[in-house]
Amino acid sequence: MNPFFLMNLQHDLDYAAELAPHEFERFASLIDPAWIDEALQQTGTVSLRRRRLPAERMVWLVIGLALFRNEPIWHIVQQLDLADGPTPNAPVPSAAVAGRERLGEAPMAWLFERLASCWGSAAIPEQGLFHGLRSYAVDGVVWSLPDTPANGEKFGRGSNAQCKGAWPQLRAVCLMDTYTHLIRAAEFGDYGTSELSFARSLMHKVPDGSLTIFDRAYLSATLLLDWQQAGQQRHWLMRARSGLRYEVMCQFAPDDCLVRFAVSPQARKQRPDLPSHWQARLITCMIGGERRQYLTSLWDVHRFPAREIVAHYMQRWEIELGFREIKQGMQKNATTLRSKLPALVRQEVWGTLIAYNLLRHEIARMADDLHVPPQRLSFQWLALAITTALYHWPLQTPGTFPKRLARLREQASAYLLPERRTRSYPRVVKQPRSKFPMKNASQLN
Repeated sequence: MNPFFLMNLQHDLDYAAELAPHEFERFASLIDPAWIDEALQQTGTVSLRRRRLPAERMVWLVIGLALFRNEPIWHIVQQLDLADGPTPNAPVPSAAVAGRERLGEAPMAWLFERLASCWGSAAIPEQGLFHGLRSYAVDGVVWSLPDTPANGEKFGRGSNAQCKGAWPQLRAVCLMDTYTHLIRAAEFGDYGTSELSFARSLMHKVPDGSLTIFDRAYLSATLLLDWQQAGQQRHWLMRARSGLRYEVMCQFAPDDCLVRFAVSPQARKQRPDLPSHWQARLITCMIGGERRQYLTSLWDVHRFPAREIVAHYMQRWEIELGFREIKQGMQKNATTLRSKLPALVRQEVWGTLIAYNLLRHEIARMADDLHVPPQRLSFQWLALAITTALYHWPLQTPGTFPKRLARLREQASAYLLPERRTRSYPRVVKQPRSKFPMKNASQLN
């Protein structure tokens, strides 16, 4: 481990321990309190009477559940000093749960949309664009939930021919910026709902002048045509399935052409406005001795060379890394989420996405100061440094936390990673491990 990093971290902890609380303004440097107030006003969840745990502090509690995954809810309330009144008379744990139930899902969903729109629309360097287009990726993720009757009935669970899954599960589909890793939009719900259904709800949230990367599971004429037509310059890119049937309309190069596909009768029955055929650009190349094909709406061969399109498809892996950062970095590889009620599960997911975007937003600002891509900064260690500061500073400390963040940004070079190596993870089928012990040669005689 980097000794310089350890020295900086210890110095930060010592500095944090010397600070004293005064008033409820510390998180203003992370999330504007006016946005939280507006979220409560817009969703009608403002606390009408004075409570130990008012609604605006419940918002931070839900975010804290994601930032401090291994801490119980009552300890987060105490450590962040979220309750009004004298500290020795802290609310009982059930009061925090009741406060979450009063808050509901709507304010967290509204706050996520506002933060994602504001932070996600910030300008990025030219190196983060693909020929002037902002790059996004769409993919699905599954969270396991506590095994309660309510969660099982609401969200369902996976199953096979032999048995049902051990845990209820929630399925989500996210739209992520491949440069900053900020989640721009998300839809989630029943495990039995297809990813395509959730993806259709995201098409109106992707900005104009963008390129969205999908995997092969999202090949759908309805989705891709609607995605293109939802705005101006909303392009897409994906791997083509094997055995795809098409008709060549125009040959740009030996391995680059414009093709046409027939729209299935089932799709036209559901959507009579769909055309009988749709077109896309098909690029064929050899990678690692394997023939691969890519489909895209980027028809301009002069502006978008085929080899650069193929190379850019590798950016789809960034959303997989983002999901890993959430599940491993923030949730500490926990088997399930915390919440035992469906409404609180949805609330927790919004809080998790807000917390992740909060960390990613700060990391993007640090990367911008260093003139490096955000991927060059360690998410694990910077998330630890930011959450450590939040944990050790009382909530009511005006003016000090912005200074701490400014100092952390100045020290961001200590968290700089080397240039990312080119990696390949070919899919292989491994032999299942035998349940019987292996015998050595002496035991065979």
